Amino acid sequence: MRTTTALLVLLLGVASAAGLVWLVYSTPPTNPNVATALALLVLAVAGISAPPLGWLHRRVPFGGRPPTPQAALRQGLLLGLAAGAVALLQLRSLLDGTLLLGVLALVVLVEVFMQSRREGA
Repeated sequence: MRTTTALLVLLLGVASAAGLVWLVYSTPPTNPNVATALALLVLAVAGISAPPLGWLHRRVPFGGRPPTPQAALRQGLLLGLAAGAVALLQLRSLLDGTLLLGVLALVVLVEVFMQSRREGA
């Protein structure tokens, strides 16, 4: 991932996190506010986790060769979606340890599938 892209993604993540903090502390928990908070959570986690993942991909080539620059963005978005799903399950009081491990296993399986599709092409 290029430096300018990483900085823009990080800026998006920090701005989303600031918006999430403002939303949680200043508005009542209505359904539209909860939906907005979950969307901001996904953006914040994706934006904050993508630059370190890009740095990790440049330093440690998993599988013998480094993944494409878009892999860090994809993995950050997957982590953001997983965080949003886990937060929604927790809000609905449906989250337990087994379901948490299932969501994390699903994220890993999707990424393994995406990496195997890239190598086959």
